[in-house]
Amino acid sequence: MKLINGEKRDKKEFVTISSELRDNGILISVNGKKYKIEWPTELWKKVSADEKKLLLDNLTFTQTCHLAASHKKKGIFYNTAMPCFETFAFKGTLYDAPSTAVIDHEKTVDYIRRFFNSEFVFSNNEIAMPSNGKKTKIKWKTKKSAIILFTAGKESLLNLALCMELGITPIPVYIDEDPNGPESKHKYKIIEQFEKDYSIKVHRIVNEPGKLRYCDLGEDENNWGAGTQFLTYSLAIMPFVKQYGIDYVLFGNEYSCDEYIYDKEGFKSNFCFDQCTEWTKQLDIVAKTMTSNGVAVGSLVGPLYEIGLVKILHERYPALAKLQMSCFSDTEEGKKRVWCGNCSKCARMFVFFKALGIDTGSMGFKNNMFNKPSKDKFSIFGTEGLYSYDVSGLGSEEQALAFYLAAEKGETGYLIDKFSKLKACRDIKSNMMDVYNKYFSQHESSSMPTDLKRQVMDIYAQTFRGGFSPKDFRVIKQ
Repeated sequence: MKLINGEKRDKKEFVTISSELRDNGILISVNGKKYKIEWPTELWKKVSADEKKLLLDNLTFTQTCHLAASHKKKGIFYNTAMPCFETFAFKGTLYDAPSTAVIDHEKTVDYIRRFFNSEFVFSNNEIAMPSNGKKTKIKWKTKKSAIILFTAGKESLLNLALCMELGITPIPVYIDEDPNGPESKHKYKIIEQFEKDYSIKVHRIVNEPGKLRYCDLGEDENNWGAGTQFLTYSLAIMPFVKQYGIDYVLFGNEYSCDEYIYDKEGFKSNFCFDQCTEWTKQLDIVAKTMTSNGVAVGSLVGPLYEIGLVKILHERYPALAKLQMSCFSDTEEGKKRVWCGNCSKCARMFVFFKALGIDTGSMGFKNNMFNKPSKDKFSIFGTEGLYSYDVSGLGSEEQALAFYLAAEKGETGYLIDKFSKLKACRDIKSNMMDVYNKYFSQHESSSMPTDLKRQVMDIYAQTFRGGFSPKDFRVIKQ
C-alpha cells in the first residue's frame, strides 16, 4: 500500500514509472522495464540543467500517460514532478480516444471514461518551466533554417525538397524508436544514400519509449498512445532547435489529416488527430513557449491530399523521390525489403504509383499488388482486417480515383477487374473532373507558416499545371 494525500493506494492497481537523467539523455523505467531517450552526446551537454529537468518530466509523461488506460489500472505513480505540458498531453490522448476505440473494436465511452478517470501521482509539484531566454543567434547563419522530421516518407521528402528550392537550410532529424528493428535498418541505408547525394547530415534521436504505443509490455493488443506522438517529437527536437537557431519545425501533416468520421456512439473520430491542423497549432504554442516565440511549427504539405503530394514529389523532385519508403516493415516481407508488398500502406502507394505512371519496380516493389492475394490490403474492397487509418474508410474516394486512373493508363489485373464492377468506379466516372480537381490541386491550410505560404502555393499550382522543369539538388548526380 502507498499513502497518497492521506489515502491508501494499492500499488498493484497502479503502473509505476521512474525516470532519470543520463550523460546523453533520459532513461525511463516502466514497471522495471527500461527505455532510453538519447541525443548526440555533445548536443546534450549544451542543454541547461533546468531544460533537462523539463524534458525529463514532460517526455516521461507524454509517452506513458496512456498506460493506466491501456493496462486497465487506476493510475500511474511517477517519480518525476508534474510536467508543465500535462494538459496538452491529456487533451491529445483524450481526443485520440474515439478513433482508438474504433480500431480496437471497443466502446468509445468506455475508453474515454478509462482515461479520464486515470489518476496521475507525481513525486512533487516543483514544475520545471521553459526559460525566458532569447532565440540563439548563430553567427555563421545567413539564411533561415528548418527542422524536418526525416522518415524517408513522401511528406518528409517533399518538405526537404521545398526547403532546398526555397533556400531554407534543412536540418533533418530521424527519431529512431526501434534501433534494432527492420524499419530502422532500411532507413539507415536510405539516410546513408541521402547524405552522400546531398551532403546534408541527418541527425538522430533514439526514442525507445515509442515502443509503448505498440504494447511492448505484454498487455492485451490495443492502440493507445498515438495522441501524444507529435507532442513528444515537438519537445524532443528542442535541443536541436536551440542549438541551430531554427526558424521552422516542419511536420508532414497532409490535408486529409483533418478528415474524420462519427463513430457509432456519435463521437467525432479523427484517426490522425495529432497531425490535424487544430493540433498543429497547439504544437506551435508549445514550441513558441519553449523558445520565447522564436520558432514556428507547421506543415508545408498541409494543402495537399496524399495522391497530389505523390505527384508533386515524383514529378518535380524525381531524384529525391527515389528514396521514398512508406512501409512500416512489420511483415515478414518487410524485414527483407523497403516495400513489403503485403500491407495496406504498400497497397495504397502501389495504386498511387500506377495511377501516376511511376514504375513500381524501380521503386522497389517485387510483386504486382493488382493480383488477387492483395485484395484485403485495399480499403476500397472492405475494411475488415485492416489497421488504423484504413479501418475508418476515409480515403476510399482517393483510392478509387487512383484505381480509375491506373485503369485508364492501361493497367490490368484481378483487382482492376473487380474495381470496374464497383459502384465506386461508376461514381468516379460520372464525376471525374470534380474528383480529379479535388485531389490534384492545393487547398487552403492554416497549418503552413504564413511567410512561406505564397511561395509554396505557387510551386504547387505550377506543378499541377505542368509548367515546370524537374529539380535536382544532389551534390553528386548519377
